[in-house]
Amino acid sequence: MKRRLLLSAASAALLAMSMVSGTFAAQPANPGCFGQDRAAWLHANGGAAWGAIAPTRAGDNGAINRAYAEGCGGVPSN
Repeated sequence: MKRRLLLSAASAALLAMSMVSGTFAAQPANPGCFGQDRAAWLHANGGAAWGAIAPTRAGDNGAINRAYAEGCGGVPSN
């Protein structure tokens, strides 16, 4: 019984901490274009289309994303 109570209290504390940490996360003043453009593209073309081209970006995905964000002036800033 004691063990179960301790486990319940620990779980409740962990849940409370995880909920609070999201509240304090700051949003950048300029969120950039990358995320918004990616969401718009996925909305227009669907996840299956992204799944078809994702393998062609293997190994270079980060560099491709960074170049896109820098090119459209969408690097986030605080």
